[in-house]
Amino acid sequence: MRNDDSLNTRLIYLHGFNSSPESQKAQNLIQFIAKEFADDQEQGRLDLHVPALPHKPARAIAMLESLIREETAATVLIGSSLGGFYSIYLAQDFPCKVILINPLVTLQHDASTDFLGKHINPYSGETFEIVQEDAEALGQMEVTEIKHQENYFLLLESGDQVLDYRLALEKLPQARHKVIQGGSHRFDSFAKLLPEIMQFAGFSLDRNHAVTADEMQDKQEH
Repeated sequence: MRNDDSLNTRLIYLHGFNSSPESQKAQNLIQFIAKEFADDQEQGRLDLHVPALPHKPARAIAMLESLIREETAATVLIGSSLGGFYSIYLAQDFPCKVILINPLVTLQHDASTDFLGKHINPYSGETFEIVQEDAEALGQMEVTEIKHQENYFLLLESGDQVLDYRLALEKLPQARHKVIQGGSHRFDSFAKLLPEIMQFAGFSLDRNHAVTADEMQDKQEH
């Protein structure tokens, strides 16, 4: 149930590099919302989007900016890995809540060059190539000082074998955060944390009690 009926919400899930709406986390989110928030979807209070992001960073951002501008609904971004990097960039210009899942937060140590070369998408079988121009475009998207960190919920697993989870904590010291010991870059705890994720987005599983903003703040972990 939507905690505040005054404004509808557009929830956008941004998958990671070379991933897909068919990924496990994306499907977990789609199925969870279909089961628990069907009424909100049917009545237009919740509009879920899980787009297949273009492999080229500039094209991905252009698509997402267009999607966010389409309506005046409140926007909530859920970004995983590179999708988290995109979410941070977008949130600097569009007021929204942001939920980051094992996010890429910095391109230090030339991380942008890690994407260079030819790749095969494991879901679609599509072959594509990331070139230097794409890496440079990605570099231009890095946000040095993240604004309005109170609007962020940072979800990390210490067992992330791709990204150092501590970098995200350093980058977003004022954000609400939860660190799960162990796990992996896929963020193995995602499914069981979906109720908490949706509560941060403004939705309660309790059909008999609409949680107020003050109550939600009291429950947040910093």
